[in-house]
Amino acid sequence: MDIQARINRQRVNHIVDSYHLTGDDVLAFEEYLTRLLNTYPQPLIELAITEEIIQGWLKIPMQKGLDFIQKVHTHLQVWQPVPEELPPLPSSIRTLTPKILETSVVNVEVTNTALVNSALVKTKLTPEQFEQITGLDSSLVFDQHGQVIIDASAAP
Repeated sequence: MDIQARINRQRVNHIVDSYHLTGDDVLAFEEYLTRLLNTYPQPLIELAITEEIIQGWLKIPMQKGLDFIQKVHTHLQVWQPVPEELPPLPSSIRTLTPKILETSVVNVEVTNTALVNSALVKTKLTPEQFEQITGLDSSLVFDQHGQVIIDASAAP
């Protein structure tokens, strides 16, 4: 894993750890999150997690674990609606989490972020709100005009 990938993973782990989002099945959550990280642009994942945290504040108790990460995935599917299958889950996780198999887990591995239509990424979050909620620098998620950055390599 190169240094930028490690930094990106640490950013996501910071959000997950800060809000204790893994739930009871840490292994299944981590595997699902890794699959998302290998499929979607980093800024979209951070934004989807943050948006789901906000939605979670509206429900008591806040959903965590696989329910949470599946909602993040749904957010990502709305923003990038290209149907292709994700790689299958390892058999150890399939036996632990049959709920994942009941849903249709579809999407595409992003090798060319130009395929992602930035107009589909709708958020009411401002860069300042993102920073307040996550404790992270928003410049890897939002550009100087407050628009969502699809390709993290284009960030300053």
